[in-house]
Amino acid sequence: MKTLYYDCFAGISGDMNLGALVDMGADAERLVSELGKLNLDGWRIEFSKDSRSGIFGTRADVVLSEKTDCGGHNRIPSCDHSREHGHTYPHSEFSAHTHEHRPYSEIVKIVNSSGISENAKKLSLKIFDRIAAAEAKIHGRDISEVCFHEVGALDSIVDIVGAAICADLLGIENFACSEIELGGGTVRCAHGILPVPAPATAEILRGFSVKINGARHECTTPTGAAIIAALCGNQSAAPRGKILATGTGIGHRDSSELPNILRVMLVESGGSAAEYETEKMFLLAANIDDMTPEELAYARSRLLESGAADVWQELIAMKKSRAAAKLCVLAHAADRQKLLECIFANTSTLGVRISEIDRAALHRKVVAFESSLGTVRLKISDFGGAGKIKPEFDDCEKIAREKNIPLAEVGRIVRNEYEA
Repeated sequence: MKTLYYDCFAGISGDMNLGALVDMGADAERLVSELGKLNLDGWRIEFSKDSRSGIFGTRADVVLSEKTDCGGHNRIPSCDHSREHGHTYPHSEFSAHTHEHRPYSEIVKIVNSSGISENAKKLSLKIFDRIAAAEAKIHGRDISEVCFHEVGALDSIVDIVGAAICADLLGIENFACSEIELGGGTVRCAHGILPVPAPATAEILRGFSVKINGARHECTTPTGAAIIAALCGNQSAAPRGKILATGTGIGHRDSSELPNILRVMLVESGGSAAEYETEKMFLLAANIDDMTPEELAYARSRLLESGAADVWQELIAMKKSRAAAKLCVLAHAADRQKLLECIFANTSTLGVRISEIDRAALHRKVVAFESSLGTVRLKISDFGGAGKIKPEFDDCEKIAREKNIPLAEVGRIVRNEYEA
């Protein structure tokens, strides 16, 4: 399995990501060719070598024709990319930014009607979806009413779709990221002067492990945050395996506080590590001695419905020798807050203990197997060459009841037929 690991010690922006992926080996010519399938005119990308703090890498400049959106006037916008890149604005045919606004529905139409691969379309829309959801919450609107300001500009579209195309070209199967530096100070955007992190950035990265005030400027932009949140999904530990390639994306800001770079590594898991990966998760635990078994069962079901990776309870003895239950909830980083609120809403506890843990999970796939008894879903994994096959319990139970066959016999028949 190939894992792309984002080392965001100095944050991430859309252009830094493009530079890092091209520096790592994504074909720049193919990237530009694929982006041309968006059928959007008035842009070009310039890749160049640059350095920060003695570290060399690739710098990406998305340059737009000023006639495209600015009516021929060389305007300096007060929005995301002007602060994201620290651009200058030369008096020439091309300007570094547009001031265009686009509704979310138009972005979706542009991507879906393009000629890029289906996987690149899927990844692109996944990134835009994270931004749209954040904007909808921040501004109290339905997601269908969201209008992108900075992110709707053509250069941001190129950054985001370019990220998806590069991931597709590199054949990335999995994504992971480090703790993310957000920066500090204030930033000027379409809604005025706001503290760092910008509201959209903070909302998009809800549940992720971050650092703040590592520098007196914005280190992670909404575009960069959305790329990380959409691709990495749930923040996971650094992968184990063999480093196949590295890349360094150079940002446009030259700061003495943190080198304005993004480092990426392509890691291929080898040996037994290829069959599993570790993930940073959270364990929420509460001791409860005043709820009935029925009430606890209801709480467990609500927690599972709310996205818990696992829920269980343990028999314990509390103070005054009272028998009690320890309710345990395993949560992905992005779901931690939601599940914490679910515990408080559906149990009698007044406090919840939260601890960060590592979970190692075998890679698995689910297949629908047509056995002689009927269709049964199988969870299939492998470790050290020894295959593991687990028939879905609900499917086996249904067959056992319908055919009046012992449940264990159903499982045995299905396994044997699949292995044969």
